[in-house]
Amino acid sequence: MATHTGPAEGDVVLQVIEWFKRHRRLAITIAAALAVIGGGIWFTIAARRRKANFAARALQEAQSAAAAGNAALAMSDLSRLTTTYGGTPAADEGAILLGQLRLGTGQADSAIRELQRFTQSNPPARYEAAGYHLLGVALEQAGRMADAGKAYEQAADAWPYEYLQAEALLDAGRTYRVAGDSASAVAAYERILHDFPKSPSVTEARVRLGELLHGGPPPS
Repeated sequence: MATHTGPAEGDVVLQVIEWFKRHRRLAITIAAALAVIGGGIWFTIAARRRKANFAARALQEAQSAAAAGNAALAMSDLSRLTTTYGGTPAADEGAILLGQLRLGTGQADSAIRELQRFTQSNPPARYEAAGYHLLGVALEQAGRMADAGKAYEQAADAWPYEYLQAEALLDAGRTYRVAGDSASAVAAYERILHDFPKSPSVTEARVRLGELLHGGPPPS
């Protein structure tokens, strides 16, 4: 028969009871602290869930306004969404939609300010990449070609998909070239050839690079 070397179960229970009797105040304090912590965690999770739900409904309303052709109302709703519910997935998506609407209505300066603020807020990678790409478009509309090239390069660094990285670099090369920065344009095209050799963008990158190195008009 096996022998028991440790204390019997009943002895352990008695020891625990005795410990609680000797340290009753400490035990009560610990229990109260755990209750407060547990309640705080639950409250935080519930508050975040409510915030995300409210944000999702606000995004749906803005999307409906945009689909109905009421861009002004949609932009107003989206601006309020991104301010009130920042950090939620719906607010991140709303910031991208707001940028698109700003650009579609010729409000490049507003788009630049809002997209710069959004991309600096550490959003998830796919939203950050889309934000930088839209920022590049906005900067192009404003005639700031060199800055647009930098934004496109930041989009290329953030995109999680290689074909989108290569497309962003094509845009960077094009805007750098228009800005007269041939060295940066060459670097962008060479990066496509080196890092994304199987990308559909390779053919155009090779053509543009040849034009830069051997002479040729900038792309219109």
